[in-house]
Amino acid sequence: MLSTGTWEIHLANTAQVALDLLKRQSVDLAVVDMNMPLLDGIQFLNLLGKRYPNLKKVTLTAFATEEKRSQCLANGAELVIEKPRTPDGFKSVFAMLDDLVSWTPQQGFQGMLRRVGLQDVIQMECLGRNSSVLEVRYEQIHGRIFIEDGSIIHAYGDGLSGEPALQRLLALPGGSFELMPFAAPPKRSIEGQWESLLMEAARVRDEGAAEAAPKENKDGKGPTSTMPPARVVETLICSGQGEPLFNDKCADVNARVERLKKIAAQAAELAKLVPLGNFDRLEMQFTGGRAIAQARADRMVFVRTAHQTATS
Repeated sequence: MLSTGTWEIHLANTAQVALDLLKRQSVDLAVVDMNMPLLDGIQFLNLLGKRYPNLKKVTLTAFATEEKRSQCLANGAELVIEKPRTPDGFKSVFAMLDDLVSWTPQQGFQGMLRRVGLQDVIQMECLGRNSSVLEVRYEQIHGRIFIEDGSIIHAYGDGLSGEPALQRLLALPGGSFELMPFAAPPKRSIEGQWESLLMEAARVRDEGAAEAAPKENKDGKGPTSTMPPARVVETLICSGQGEPLFNDKCADVNARVERLKKIAAQAAELAKLVPLGNFDRLEMQFTGGRAIAQARADRMVFVRTAHQTATS
């Protein structure tokens, strides 16, 4: 009734029944209860992500703590929903599920409610001296990039490891990514400054694109469409309280700090209204470049880039 007759709902009371159902039936959305027999909801989310990477997943829990939300989102859930206790609450759940089913990802790398390049995310993590794991998916390719205290220390994907894997993941034409809490990798396979690693990955990607370009483009007989390389023109890193820790070419530090504080306050309000976890990044695109702001409790970062051909 609440689905307004537009859904075909399949029920499974165990993980094995659900997996058998998925083998026989094409499913658009899986709603996973956190409390399951034998396999808990987190483990089942992880299993679904490996077997069905394009399947949208939502978790239901009676008590949606921040720890549970983080675990679910890190293991592939698009939404974490607290079980409603009123009929109106169930209506809201179905409305959210309807929106999620009808949502279609845009081409390019996708983060949680934000459209941003993979290199930009790595740059933000490294500039902020963060520790995290960046999980990347594109068709049948699945890889991870490990960042510890602002340094890229390991990567794997598409049968590769180390710097070749990093270059392969950064050269992907599209896909999705998920920024997850840091976990120590099985080994440390990458050394060097992150700036040099990203520049080398960009060089390898551009060379590969040039080799794969149609002959008429190489001969100058057809149009080419390559984005000009970008360079960082302004960087500001502050403590969570707004104390400047690092400043490079930031003309008005106080104005930037106030803007970051407003972004943090608005993100906190948005997180209360929309149960999709924390919102801590904002990307702004403009003619000739882009700017990215990150506002967390312990650190705030602002980075502005410009295309090489653009005036700053």
